[in-house]
Amino acid sequence: MDKLTQEQQQLILDFYFRCGDPKDIEGGRDLVAASRGALKLYAGLERALTDLDHIKYEACPDNLVDLTIARLKLMATSSKKSNAQLHQLLEHEQTASSLLTSEPARQRSTLANPPRNSRFLRPLFEVLAAVASIALVAGILFPSFGFARDKYWQVACQNNMRVLGAGFASFVKDNDRNNNGLSEVRVKAGSPWWKIGDQGRQARSNTRYPFMLIKGGYVDGRAFVCKGNKNAELLKHQTVTITQLYDFPSHKNISYSFTLFCDKNTDPLLCAQKIIASDLNPVFQKIRCEKSIFQGMDEFDKLQLNEQLKQSMSANHGGRGQNLLYGDGSVKYVRSRVLNGDDIFTVSGVDVYTGREVPAGSNDIFLAP
Repeated sequence: MDKLTQEQQQLILDFYFRCGDPKDIEGGRDLVAASRGALKLYAGLERALTDLDHIKYEACPDNLVDLTIARLKLMATSSKKSNAQLHQLLEHEQTASSLLTSEPARQRSTLANPPRNSRFLRPLFEVLAAVASIALVAGILFPSFGFARDKYWQVACQNNMRVLGAGFASFVKDNDRNNNGLSEVRVKAGSPWWKIGDQGRQARSNTRYPFMLIKGGYVDGRAFVCKGNKNAELLKHQTVTITQLYDFPSHKNISYSFTLFCDKNTDPLLCAQKIIASDLNPVFQKIRCEKSIFQGMDEFDKLQLNEQLKQSMSANHGGRGQNLLYGDGSVKYVRSRVLNGDDIFTVSGVDVYTGREVPAGSNDIFLAP
């Protein structure tokens, strides 16, 4: 059990940083207690990071992890060339040393003061040792940096969702509990719910009601962009322009899927324990990514569910799970898409999608697109 899986390494990181679900933190603690390999990884983290405790905390940029990884990779790449040069120097020094030992003793006696280049041997070996240490540390830390980056994105995503939850709560409060302010953005049953970016008067997208949070000034557009979504783009529009829009300009401006808000289902914003948003729905991820002008599509490419689409999870977090936002503003990270027997990314009993589906009932959660 000394060889740890990626999931086990993630649990150890959760335990070390005390970051994540309490269940994961406890699982990491138990793993460290039971596995020699886990204990070794934990001890390595202690040795590598304890010395940093005295450093004064300063706010770091969002891309600090990416910059660090890029620099380490560059250093590792450069070290290969340096190693070749160092080996050449070593061979040269060894050749020179062998020639010296073959000379007569009287000639060697004239070399009581060794030439300057012989003094280079010790620093050379020290440099080689340093390069080897860097390569070893880089090999150990590259996976850890990847886990740390994924954990950072997961936590940042959860913070985004909490902001959205607070925005929805404020919107409902300002527009009374009947949500009259959202009546005009409900998708009519049978109408398309996938045309993100359509700016016509009729609601043809399930993203119109979350866009009301931006249009009303309740949240900033940055809250809709998950750092784990590589295709995301921040909404860049002046306030005056936003007031003239009815929907997000592009599907790239929104990294989350929301409960289908139509005239045939119950109001998701008033159900405290109902899921109202999640990381991107993996079923429709391919459609979102393949179309360069998403809102210009006239027809939805019919989509047939297969085993891969039925089992995949959000690409926002590498297919390992997704964050969920509930009506009471709470956020949870889950590693399954089936909750209480319901697949939150599909309509119950539907295997072929045309972009005009509605939930099968009040208990059928359908997060789209």
